[in-house]
Amino acid sequence: MKDKRDFLIFSILILNLFYILLLINGSVSRKDDLLIFFILLAASYVSHSFGVIRFGKFSVSLSFFFLFPMLVLFGPIITSIMVYLIVLFQYANVDIPRRIYGGVQYAIAYSTAGFALNYLGISVWGIILAFFVFKIINFILVDLFLYYYYGRYKDLKTSLKYLSLESGVFSLALPMTYFIYFSSGYITYFIIYTLLFPILLTYLLSVESNARIELERERDALSKNVNQLKRVLEVSEMLKSNVPLVDLMMKVASIIQKDLGWEYVLVSLVKPDGSIDRIAYAGISEKDFQRLRQNPPTLSFVKSLMRDEFKISHSYFIPEEANVSLPDEMVYVGKYDVKDIDSWKDRDLLWVPIYDKSGRMIAYISPDKPVSGKRPKIEDVTILEIFANQVLIALENSSEFETLQEKAIRDQQTGLYNHTEFYNRLDKFVKSNGKFALLMMDIDDFKLINDSYGHQMGDLIIEYLADKIKNSIRHGDIAARYGGDEFSVILNDIDKTTARTIAERLRISVAQGNPPVKITISIGIAAYPVDSLSSNGIVASADRALYLAKMRGKNQVSFSN
Repeated sequence: MKDKRDFLIFSILILNLFYILLLINGSVSRKDDLLIFFILLAASYVSHSFGVIRFGKFSVSLSFFFLFPMLVLFGPIITSIMVYLIVLFQYANVDIPRRIYGGVQYAIAYSTAGFALNYLGISVWGIILAFFVFKIINFILVDLFLYYYYGRYKDLKTSLKYLSLESGVFSLALPMTYFIYFSSGYITYFIIYTLLFPILLTYLLSVESNARIELERERDALSKNVNQLKRVLEVSEMLKSNVPLVDLMMKVASIIQKDLGWEYVLVSLVKPDGSIDRIAYAGISEKDFQRLRQNPPTLSFVKSLMRDEFKISHSYFIPEEANVSLPDEMVYVGKYDVKDIDSWKDRDLLWVPIYDKSGRMIAYISPDKPVSGKRPKIEDVTILEIFANQVLIALENSSEFETLQEKAIRDQQTGLYNHTEFYNRLDKFVKSNGKFALLMMDIDDFKLINDSYGHQMGDLIIEYLADKIKNSIRHGDIAARYGGDEFSVILNDIDKTTARTIAERLRISVAQGNPPVKITISIGIAAYPVDSLSSNGIVASADRALYLAKMRGKNQVSFSN
């Protein structure tokens, strides 16, 4: 059958029919002591609901210590019905199909063991035979069938190992069961009481075993982290070499995949203009990478998910449960083996940002699917962040990266800052809360120059004005081409009066210069915080001042009020 759920339901029906056939041929009861029956029933329910003891990946349900004596005392029919009801109504977070399957599985195992006991009679060998029949039936129905269905089956050797461990634990109940059957009076209750001792022994052994397993796990994790740190230190020297930027980032992705334990890796650069370039990859095909590169997320989207609720150390893990909407062409979905709530899911995201000294994000690493198959712990993220710091050093030492970064923020024609970088710098000035002045200027009648002399002449005039601006400002001031023939200058730590002096000097220098075609400029001035407390407000004020200069006859400097 194609549907696994239908197959499980079909299996449940078949097992139920088999169980009914067993009931028809069984005896009802051997003893009629109701108090003992209810003691064993209550103990079975409590131990099945709450008495599962774990030895690492191996677990034992302690209800056997009470259900097996019930089988010997009261026969297979009563015991199998009771165990069916116990499993069906157990106090545990188990879905209905699993409850039904577990109920009928235990019922068949106990009833079959009971019939084997009837065959040899109540004796040492009869109890031993019943025990082994129970374990074999349970092994077939659980370890070989149910675990295979749920994808938890490892191999026959491992399953047989767990079978022998569980048999060793459960065999502690056999002598007590034998004596309970042949005892009477208060001695029977005392022997039932002694069943608690193997349970307690099993629990203490599990505590010791789990502590040892946890210690070994921590030692292995520590050893793994030390080895990863050694690898990070080794490759840090490799990353400092002056190699082409793409080759450098491909090496970064490869190291994260092979040495830090991630199946898929993307490395993205964040350009100064805010665009994202997915530059390197590991673990995915060239075709998938090109698709991802052509469909990068926006920087605003990436930053919108960098919230405290998703923060792990200095990175961000966005679980599938957050229901983040991402187009299929923007993400890579690999092959995942989802086993439990801690498993890495298809739509899980992990971003490790890389910041420069000014705090601007210049790159981020997107590792996907850890080799362990588990969602990352803080130790895993910390290793990635240590490595990311080495990547930052490599980027800072890369002349190609520096050139790319500089080209992205400069106007190609004039060498001044571009429109985007102007606003980035202006925002920083506003946030610093210090005083500054803003000049907005353009060339008077520039359209007429283009129409009369051609656009090549217009380009020469633009470059001429840019050079004049560069020679008129101080270190720490910001000059930018706002767009077309419009330019902007941020004068740091200057009031309006001083700003006017500088603007007039620039205006006169342009008018008295010797360009291919004589030009004049108009300049508008606004000041922070006098005219506005925001970036947009300052620009709007300077624009109004420029408009006034134009209206008053051009070739002059004007304030916004």
